[in-house]
Amino acid sequence: MPKDDKTPKNPGAGKSSAKGATKKSSAKDSAKGGSKVAEAETRAREALRVAKAAVAEARARSAALTTVTRPGLDDLAQQLVVVQGEIKAATRRAEKAVAQRAELEERRAAARKARARAEKKAAKADAAREEVAAAEKAAAKAARRAEKAAAKAARRAEKAAAKASRSTAATAQGASSTPTSGPAADATGAPAGTATPAAAAGSAPVDYALPLPPSDETTVTREDGSEAREDLHAQTLVHLRGLARAAGLTGYSRLTKTALVAKLQELPVR
Repeated sequence: MPKDDKTPKNPGAGKSSAKGATKKSSAKDSAKGGSKVAEAETRAREALRVAKAAVAEARARSAALTTVTRPGLDDLAQQLVVVQGEIKAATRRAEKAVAQRAELEERRAAARKARARAEKKAAKADAAREEVAAAEKAAAKAARRAEKAAAKAARRAEKAAAKASRSTAATAQGASSTPTSGPAADATGAPAGTATPAAAAGSAPVDYALPLPPSDETTVTREDGSEAREDLHAQTLVHLRGLARAAGLTGYSRLTKTALVAKLQELPVR
């Protein structure tokens, strides 16, 4: 059987021993409680010391951090001021650039308008030049026609004069060969029976053809370098300009035919 199941032989002794054991256990418990309180106090003091050390360390760190960051904050503040100044300057430059761009656009618009006006004027000038060229061509054509008509008229006049001279000569010859009766005058205006000296000498009948106008010829230098005598009034304006160019004249393109003929006639004969 186990030992706990054994009953003591002396019950009284057991009671006294039990009381003594109870007193010992209470003494032990009180001793243990005192040691626990002492330990707790020790731990509290240690914790307080550690807390004070942590607080001191935190204060030291805070002071060091403040000492370190204050100059940094001042630098940051200065840099911020500089950056704000640069931002303002950049804003002013941007506004100035926008104004310059607007002014440039206005100038471009004005240049486009001026170019359009210039193109219109150039178109009008080209049209005027074409009209002047057409007028010059028409004038030259008309001058050529007039010259041809004048030449034809001159030839017709020469033919008519030659025909008239021939008819006059034939009439005079017939009048001289036909006898007249009475005191009538003959073809020469002399009385009948009175012979003129030419008739008496037996000469040929007189030619009463109209005299031709004198030719107005001038010695000129042609474009090929050769010299010739030409009637300048009978030449075309284009030919006269060629003669003026060959003679070294200037400004002949603006002269009329009469003025150009006068200029060519004033040239010295070489």
